[in-house]
Amino acid sequence: MSTPLTLHRHAAADARALLDEAVAVHQEIYAGQGVPYFSADRFRDRLAVALRQPEFELVAACDQDRITGYLYGFALPRWTRWWTPFAGVLPAELTRETGDRTVFIQEIMVRAPWRGRGIARRLHDEFLAARAEQRGLICVEPGNEPARSAYLRWGWRPLGSTTFDPAGPVFDCLVKTLAPGEQGCP
Repeated sequence: MSTPLTLHRHAAADARALLDEAVAVHQEIYAGQGVPYFSADRFRDRLAVALRQPEFELVAACDQDRITGYLYGFALPRWTRWWTPFAGVLPAELTRETGDRTVFIQEIMVRAPWRGRGIARRLHDEFLAARAEQRGLICVEPGNEPARSAYLRWGWRPLGSTTFDPAGPVFDCLVKTLAPGEQGCP
């Protein structure tokens, strides 16, 4: 009989202690892709930047003391450049940030032996349940059909596509209204 999974929330200060393990999980999931964007060093850099963002939080699913998966995200600050690729494409009101309007889920990962058990959904729901932002933003590679389909079932709606690195993959961006009355979500 397996031990029930537990979820643990970590603010940036606590999550820094999980950096090496988070990178190891990422590498296990993206091993063999050969895409520089997914290398351990590039991921470590992205996570280090995320840890410095406002309202950063990481939710980890654990089987005893082993991380089986995690999700992390943060509030887009008022001065964010996140929407720059969408300038002139999306209405200005949609891309306006206040510092507490949008939470960006940067990563959701579940290790292979624990997939298909609803862990990603539990991480997603746990993370969003404690957020105060009006809407969520998440990105997924178009070819990652299991994740993309799950996000659509969970209430996310397509917004557009972008890349975060000229040599990196294209991502579909999706939004989800989290607060009643949020305007500007398609």
